[in-house]
Amino acid sequence: MKSTKLALLAILTGVLVSPELTHAADIQPSGYASLRTQADKMGATITWDSDDHSVLVKLKNGIVGTFTVGEKQYRLAGLSGKADREIKIVNGNVYLPTKLLTALEAENSKYADPKDAVPTYKVIPSAETEAVEDGEDAADDPAIWLNPVDPEKSRILATNKGGGILVYDLEGKQLQNMKVGKMNNVDLRYGFTLGGKKIDIAGATNRTNNTIDIFAIDGASGKLTNNVVGKPIKASMKEVYGFSLYHSLKTDKFYALVLGKEGEFEQYELTDDGSGKIAGKLVRQFKLKTQSEGMVADDEYGTIYIAEEDYAIWKYSAEPDGSSEPLRRVDIADGRRLHDDIEGLTLYYGKDGKGYLMASSQGNSSYAIYERQGDNAYISNFTISASPTVDGTSVTDGIDVLGYGLGKNFPHGIFVAQDDENLQNGKKLNQNFKMVPWERIATGAPTPLTIDDGINPRELVNRSTQ
Repeated sequence: MKSTKLALLAILTGVLVSPELTHAADIQPSGYASLRTQADKMGATITWDSDDHSVLVKLKNGIVGTFTVGEKQYRLAGLSGKADREIKIVNGNVYLPTKLLTALEAENSKYADPKDAVPTYKVIPSAETEAVEDGEDAADDPAIWLNPVDPEKSRILATNKGGGILVYDLEGKQLQNMKVGKMNNVDLRYGFTLGGKKIDIAGATNRTNNTIDIFAIDGASGKLTNNVVGKPIKASMKEVYGFSLYHSLKTDKFYALVLGKEGEFEQYELTDDGSGKIAGKLVRQFKLKTQSEGMVADDEYGTIYIAEEDYAIWKYSAEPDGSSEPLRRVDIADGRRLHDDIEGLTLYYGKDGKGYLMASSQGNSSYAIYERQGDNAYISNFTISASPTVDGTSVTDGIDVLGYGLGKNFPHGIFVAQDDENLQNGKKLNQNFKMVPWERIATGAPTPLTIDDGINPRELVNRSTQ
């Protein structure tokens, strides 16, 4: 979900300037304080959204808050709250209840030590895909397929919400456009047994039919076949949205994991129906509190990570008998490391069960990195800036990463990110996907990341202790 509708205007170190927020003299209502005046004192910046009649406040330490005129409900530091009275606007100036302003000031006092600053570094892409054929917000989610014979001929699968699934080579050339519906998220797995043979499969959420579609991947070309599902796997949720596949190395079973726009989660076991087609059986479901889309499954550890867009990254068991309660909260969208929306999630598999969880922090156009194992300790953020030949990324939806050597252009692996605003010589084109060699991300980090370019996703190891 894009967060680009802010209709503004101007930000001048805490001074909010818009047609609706002027410097006209006014009488301060009892029990309230001027947001603009206090923001000036705190060194915060504030942005007016004329559509929602709300203000986004970003404190010096990176924490953000959203306050809507006429409402008591608000968000601050990634959490929802309720003020004792409505937020007001008087003569163009926004006023917060004094108790709420006290809470804002308390958040502003946190992370004052320079060592608390979020470490963020820049990398540049080396290549990009051709633009999708549909305009507006169409390109969404990538998945990287490893060619088993010639890694340099690996492919990038991607969704076009305007109507299909795309296949690109590693130079960004479009090789296939399957117009099968409004496809939202895509994922793939290796070695599914169908008709007595092992095949690679790609799955995606089809918002046109509200189904989970599964395609076989041609082992030589990396192109997709027709939908190999027998009876349509139709979700019970109102609208399919996020998606991941999961291969349980504990049981050797495959699952399709689906998220809905209202936080619904459904898990389907995928099997051969006996006629050379795939069947899907619902084996688990639960619900998150709010809209969620980004999701990735760790096949080795038997866990799932889910991004509740406005709130947090959650870690769950991936097994069908797992709890509907999360194992832990990985991080919260307080505006520092993660700024809502939290979008795409992906995993870098490293040696001995190590590696990284990576998340698209859409609100500040960056990517957060965490340890893959244990309690998912935070490491750093990075952004993708323009190179001499390829522009950078902003407001990213889906991401994917593969830590495996893919030939001369990506000898240590690849990171792929959707780009909301695809520019070429200053001209805005339809959206596309940017590619970054893994070593640029690994060596650019304040503490260099691991480069394990020999972890074959076809040869993962069961590390689950469940």
